[in-house]
Amino acid sequence: MATVLCSPPVSMPAASTASSPLSMRRTTKVHPIVSITVGHASKEQQLFAPAVDAFAPCNGSGGVVEQIESTKKAARRRPSMLVIPVVPEASETPAGWGVVVAEKEAEVEVEGEGFCLASRRGARHANEDAYCAITHKVRADSQLAFYGVYDGHGGRAAVDLVSERLGKNVVAAVLATTEPQEAAAVASSSVDATAATIRATYLATDSEFLGQGLRGGSCAATALVKDGDLYVANLGDCRAVMSRDGTATALTSDQTAARGDERARIKSSGGYVSCGTNGVWRVQDCLAVSRAFGDASLKRWVISEPEITRHTLTAGCEFLVLASDGLWNKVSNQEAVDAVSRSNNSGRDNSAGCCKELVDMARSRGSRDDITVMVVDLKRFT
Repeated sequence: MATVLCSPPVSMPAASTASSPLSMRRTTKVHPIVSITVGHASKEQQLFAPAVDAFAPCNGSGGVVEQIESTKKAARRRPSMLVIPVVPEASETPAGWGVVVAEKEAEVEVEGEGFCLASRRGARHANEDAYCAITHKVRADSQLAFYGVYDGHGGRAAVDLVSERLGKNVVAAVLATTEPQEAAAVASSSVDATAATIRATYLATDSEFLGQGLRGGSCAATALVKDGDLYVANLGDCRAVMSRDGTATALTSDQTAARGDERARIKSSGGYVSCGTNGVWRVQDCLAVSRAFGDASLKRWVISEPEITRHTLTAGCEFLVLASDGLWNKVSNQEAVDAVSRSNNSGRDNSAGCCKELVDMARSRGSRDDITVMVVDLKRFT
């Protein structure tokens, strides 16, 4: 029996109604010289306002009063239509529109089977982070589990699909690869087969997203536990850090344009990497990460080939921290491990408290990004 827990897709709320709380209502302002079309082609709604040249007196054209009179006459011939547009649900807010959002930041805390999580929205209008956790009993003496943290960019389209599909695809493919084989065959080939399966599933999930013609992309850090082995894969700057006897060990390497080997790969493929005045390296002057799901316009250089490592779980392996870069940009690997260890030793009832503490730590140090932290208990697998 499988247990699946994924973060639900997030969309902007629909336009306000009389019963909507003020904090979630959209407000609009009518400006001169405005013609905005929103919605689908079959349901266009437009906002028109008369144009007035405020500099007419300087241009000798008769002044503002004559223009207003002229506008009134034109209005009698063809009255202008004033329609207050309704922003469709799940669409981006058009430029120049005011949006009032809840003052309290959106927060998520989860306590699951063998893991806990905390996520907090940054300065964006919606949290573009997501997560997934899947536990699957294979036999009485073994267990298969999958955990993932995802960081979207350019909207939620990619992160919604990846958080919904990747974990399920990996688990289904791994089960299909191992279950029919004999025990001897599994012992000799399952390690390479499992890593190859994870790689193929990453690539297939990316192709699935690209096939939908949607914009945006997503980074990822995932962990698959299978028969005492831990397989960690990543794209972009989400990171996985393990505590081994209290010492932090990074199991992933951030795939960004700042890495020398990644810059060399991109240049050899005909791309270029530049470093801005803020010291951030970017692919094609655009994206800081060098590997990700999606990003169709940069796919030649921003590939979806994951880096995968395998680790045998032993008695000293305590827990795993999976987190988006909103944490790692402000908190070191060892600081994260120390915070979780202190929380575990304190005997507090709320296991998600350690994740929330890390989120608070990053935010107090100035992180304005979305922050998602998942802590996985590894002792249950040893």
